[in-house]
Amino acid sequence: MKEGARRAAAVVLMACLIFAALPLQPSFSATLQEKQAEAERVRRQLEAMKTESQRLAQEYNAALDAYEAIRAEVESNRQELERAQRDYKRARTILYQRLRNIYMSGEVNSMEVLLESTSLDDFLTRYDYFSFIGRRDYEVFDEVRRLREEITRRQHALEEKEALQMQTVANLNAKRQALEASIQEQQRYLDSVNKEILDLLAQSGYYGVPRSTPIGNFIFPVQGPCSFSNDWHAPRTGHLHQGNDIFAAAGTPCVACVSGTVNQGEGKNAGLYVRLVGDDGNVYYYMHLQRFGATGHVPAGTVIGYVGDTGNARGGPPHLHFEIHPGGGPAINPYPILLAAYR
Repeated sequence: MKEGARRAAAVVLMACLIFAALPLQPSFSATLQEKQAEAERVRRQLEAMKTESQRLAQEYNAALDAYEAIRAEVESNRQELERAQRDYKRARTILYQRLRNIYMSGEVNSMEVLLESTSLDDFLTRYDYFSFIGRRDYEVFDEVRRLREEITRRQHALEEKEALQMQTVANLNAKRQALEASIQEQQRYLDSVNKEILDLLAQSGYYGVPRSTPIGNFIFPVQGPCSFSNDWHAPRTGHLHQGNDIFAAAGTPCVACVSGTVNQGEGKNAGLYVRLVGDDGNVYYYMHLQRFGATGHVPAGTVIGYVGDTGNARGGPPHLHFEIHPGGGPAINPYPILLAAYR
């Protein structure tokens, strides 16, 4: 019963703070939310482009490896062709020596046939007439010649394959470079949108150093120059924003807004985060931290992390995503409470 009463009291306290605080003007809030939604859209687009860039890089590296393997095969075949050329010349020299011996022995009829031949290949087609040349000499010579021709054909095929693979590598590299240029362009656009967001926050008057004295038991969670707006339930990919983003320089200390127990974790979207189970019965989330601070049970005001851009905030301006869950239940809009503690 005592625990239930304490949770109920915590919810009532939160409700009082919410109705007591004044929000920003609707027109400013709408403009800011539009910019934040645009920044979110571009950031998601950048994530997809970077994923595609990684895939292209892997495909490019695989194609380059294949090209290098073909080049090695071409070089190996070239060396084999050179050996075949040397063997062919050696066999031809042996055969010419054999013919010279025929001439020296006075086999005139054979020489007449030889002299009528237009080439060595032509001569070999008439080889059956030269019974005085050993059959083995011809077989060796013919085998060497056929091997040389086969290696030559293989070399031509490999060189064509090498040229095609080189073109594949060049095409993939061109795609990769074009995508990298697009990524850089998108990043510049995202930077400009983020700057517009910070400019809007600065113009609103809610940009500066939060008060150091707590409102009741609640201390503003970021201790340093910062800015924030009522972006509760702003559109996000597949869901609505469940907290407020407090923008500050990377590394700005984040403190326990109430005394309680700190649990540290890491998630794909949240990045480095802290779950603060407050002694007041509420649960507070600090997301996208650069690094952690104190853990375990801490008094209010203890540094428990530092502003960053981890998780799905990567590439955007550093900020703390802050959530309040009264009694550990569903999240509520923390803006009125943050605003009251900030002034």
